[in-house]
Amino acid sequence: MRRTTPLALIFALLFGTIVVAEIPTATASPTSFYNDCGAAAVVKPKSITQFCADAGAGVTNIKWSSWASKRAKGSGTYYINSCDPSCVSGKIYKSSVVVELSGLTKTHGKNYLMKVTVLPAPGKSFNWPPKMNARPASVKWITDFWQG
Repeated sequence: MRRTTPLALIFALLFGTIVVAEIPTATASPTSFYNDCGAAAVVKPKSITQFCADAGAGVTNIKWSSWASKRAKGSGTYYINSCDPSCVSGKIYKSSVVVELSGLTKTHGKNYLMKVTVLPAPGKSFNWPPKMNARPASVKWITDFWQG
């Protein structure tokens, strides 16, 4: 007597192989961090500091609208100390701003966004100390704590 393999079993095996071969594999983007003046690596910090020595300028109250592996964008309040007559007794000038992080760099085993760009909120300009240089269109810095 001759044995035959059921045709349905052959199709099931073939179909199953095809389905497995066509299932896309998901790859998550690695998380990027920000390091503020050598503090711990964080995702979506609430504030960032421009001048680590005296914290005389930076962005506070940040609300992030996007945070991806290569770029982040949010809004907050930029502050700068006039240091007039001294930094201890200077007036703090505040502005509503958009803050962007970029410059993906791998260091210390993690991905960091190192470049900071601060722009006045749409339709606004920086509230700037009168004795400082002309009011800028943007403020930029690199959080280069490890690169110095």
